[in-house]
Amino acid sequence: MMILAFPTDIHPTSCDWRLVPRTMVFSNPFNGTRQTMSLPGAYWQAQLSFSNLSRDKGAELHALVSQLRGPSGRIQLWDHAFASPRGLAGGNAVVNGANQLGGQLNISGVTPSMRFLRLGDYCQIANQLVILTRDAMADSLGNCLLTFEAPLRYSPVNGSPIITQQASAVMMLKDDNQGGRRSSKRLVLSGLTLTFIEDVSQ
Repeated sequence: MMILAFPTDIHPTSCDWRLVPRTMVFSNPFNGTRQTMSLPGAYWQAQLSFSNLSRDKGAELHALVSQLRGPSGRIQLWDHAFASPRGLAGGNAVVNGANQLGGQLNISGVTPSMRFLRLGDYCQIANQLVILTRDAMADSLGNCLLTFEAPLRYSPVNGSPIITQQASAVMMLKDDNQGGRRSSKRLVLSGLTLTFIEDVSQ
């Protein structure tokens, strides 16, 4: 399946990104106590709102939404509010070692003895977007340990790059009822709100 790219010259006026966990809660009807169980399959959800788009930008975005054909299409999407990390993100970071899974990843090739990423920064590992839950400090050899959510769904290939600029997830429209365009006939300006969810099969 072809994965579309979101235009780099169209920016939402507001965006709401959240990592949606999957949890089961069991309630005891006799004493009210609860037990919880965390399930795999956490996914990103993003709601992007656009307002006062020019006629050309509005038409471009409307065409893109039409091209997605509801939830059947896929698009590479990043959090526009945090497109760049707060950490240095220096060097050429790559996965260091095969068969790594879970919420931590060894990487190499980063600027030695510097803070590579900060708590709350995003990075992209293969097609998965993750958020750092601890600062990532490089040692004197440029090795570093990333700690993040959600845990890796697949083991990345050794040597594959770590993307820190416009780190993206593979997303799809939440349902078929997305992309209605609001226009001002007089000013020919457009606005719309789109909701995406992550395709966790990627």
